[in-house]
Amino acid sequence: MGLLHRQRTYRQHYRQHFRETLYLSLPVIIGQLGHVLMGFIDNLMIGDVGPVHLSAASLANGIFFILTVIGIGITFAITPLIAEADSAQQPEKVGQYLRQGVWVGLGISITIALGVYLSADLLKHLDQPEDDVRLAQSYLRILSVSVIPMIFFLVYKQFTDGLSLTRPAMFITLLGLGMNTLANWLLICGNWGFPGLELDGAGYGTFTSRVFMMLLMIGYVLRAKRFQKYKVQMNWREFQPKVVRKILDIGLPSGMQYFFEVGAFVGAAILIGWMENGSANRAAHQIAINFASITYMIVTGISAGATIRVGNALGRKDLTGVRRSGMAGIYLGGAFMLASAGVFVVGKDFLPALFVRDPYVLALAAKLMVIGAFFQLFDGIQAVGVGILRGIQDVRIPTLITFVAYWGIALPLGYLFGFPLGLGVEGVWYSFVASLIFASVMLTGRFLLLTRPGKVLLPLPDAGKRP
Repeated sequence: MGLLHRQRTYRQHYRQHFRETLYLSLPVIIGQLGHVLMGFIDNLMIGDVGPVHLSAASLANGIFFILTVIGIGITFAITPLIAEADSAQQPEKVGQYLRQGVWVGLGISITIALGVYLSADLLKHLDQPEDDVRLAQSYLRILSVSVIPMIFFLVYKQFTDGLSLTRPAMFITLLGLGMNTLANWLLICGNWGFPGLELDGAGYGTFTSRVFMMLLMIGYVLRAKRFQKYKVQMNWREFQPKVVRKILDIGLPSGMQYFFEVGAFVGAAILIGWMENGSANRAAHQIAINFASITYMIVTGISAGATIRVGNALGRKDLTGVRRSGMAGIYLGGAFMLASAGVFVVGKDFLPALFVRDPYVLALAAKLMVIGAFFQLFDGIQAVGVGILRGIQDVRIPTLITFVAYWGIALPLGYLFGFPLGLGVEGVWYSFVASLIFASVMLTGRFLLLTRPGKVLLPLPDAGKRP
């Protein structure tokens, strides 16, 4: 009876964690899907123009995200810091993290925007098809300006997420999706008397929607009465180096984690561009990546909910709550990705046909969808693993794990499988199966090690002092 009672109590505790994680995660998931759908709709409309334009978009977006992902990752540090301070009932710290996060956002957004603009000139040195480079350069320069509103939107979004208010950003993202779709329809296709700018039109549409989202997000935070106790109004004379440094101590490693991951996928796109039929191969790769991105963004929504829950438990100094909140996220992420793997296999033939009609591209994309189904589970576990470790402000060892997984395993194996072993594009994708298995095992093991029963984890040392 005692054992049965403990098992029943254990299940009840986890059901509660599942419910509360899903409550926080669902708005984030919908918001994440909104961001992915912006790219998805861009690619649908660009694909109607032609496969070369779609390939150029893949090249430009890869360079864009490999540079911006560091800044995006830095903003993610704001969420666990605010979640911990809010649970510890320290409103003055909550306000500090937002105001100093704005300073961080200002610095990194301007730096990254300049880097993206200048990187357009480097595309011609990547030995890619000439038409791809010409189209991608113009598109990338337009996208560079959108970095600033994107980062400021994220700073304020992470603030509200850290307070467990995940719905406002969801609604604003959905409105932004509508704005982006309308702008694309006008500027890519040239409707209602607007010029048909093709790929450049997608860039202008993205910029317009990001400015729109930034203004709505900042306006909501500054005007809502519930936030006034945190003193959210920006004081441009206030600069606190210690708080900025704390954000960067967590944010920079977090940004590098995403940099290594996105960098590996960009590297894969470049490897594929070196192969025979480079544009067609990369178009198939881009199609399959679009579907993998959708499932990945959903599971990162689960990861965000788990991060908040872990951060809340950390603020309460509840080690059991930290562990259960984190593992609930792992279980939810793994279950979702198993289901999505089935969708990939069943839809491998008809889903890619939404993008193009080229028989070669469709056949290759179908093969990549099957391979993508295999790594779904491991991709979900590692995505949540990174989030829950960030929730306990453990970022340095996870950064090393992601570096080894993507640059020590995925890229070298991708080259080996793709070229010497002659497996082509499929070989590049097989390498990601191996890297994601490694990352999921190591990150989950790291979390279990740090939160094992009897471990003196709380209060945690500052992230910057963590060994």
